[in-house]
Amino acid sequence: MKKVYSNIFFTLIAIMMAVYLTCDIFSLWDSRPLKFAVSALITLFGLRLINKKESRFVAAGLIFTLAADVFLVLLNKYIYGVILFIVAQLFYAVYLTCLSNKVVFKELLKRIIPAIICSVAFYLFGFGENIVVPAAYAVCIGVNIAHAVELQVQKPCRKHLLLAVGFIIFVCGDICVGLRHLPPDIITENVASVLYLITWISYPPSQIMVLASTGIFSPSLCKTKPIS
Repeated sequence: MKKVYSNIFFTLIAIMMAVYLTCDIFSLWDSRPLKFAVSALITLFGLRLINKKESRFVAAGLIFTLAADVFLVLLNKYIYGVILFIVAQLFYAVYLTCLSNKVVFKELLKRIIPAIICSVAFYLFGFGENIVVPAAYAVCIGVNIAHAVELQVQKPCRKHLLLAVGFIIFVCGDICVGLRHLPPDIITENVASVLYLITWISYPPSQIMVLASTGIFSPSLCKTKPIS
């Protein structure tokens, strides 16, 4: 039965992605509600993890990611969305810390302190909030990627590989979002359209990979067997 639910989930996501990408490529209609629905479906599926040891931090990360999408996708409030993305990455940091048996407090400080320093530095150099806030987010997700890659190197298995690849794909989409918010004289309309497509091609799969690392689709992943 669990496999049936997973197959239905993947089928729905694939259909919804195909529809919104078609809408975007051919400029048929506003696909933002459908994009939000995809994020909501992934989060809803992830809520099954809310009471499961370290996996509950992935569920919390998905909830804050969905909240960020309210501002980024539906309301076009970039800064508020990025702030909520920072919170989501801190929950993912706790998840990574639990997997690697490190001290949560110390690992959070490794994200928070450099993020504050980086943001203050940008602020002192005269940059606005569109640079200052994303800089803090970039530090948090950058450290998370490094942590996930370290985990895969030290304890190679499909679970850790999915997590590392998921974060890397996620940041590729984030880079596209950041580039789209550069001035029009730097990023042309055509380039912005391509970046927008890349963002929404990469975003759902990255979230699903992070979700899959919990073993929600395949419980055998939780046994962290080495990759054969």
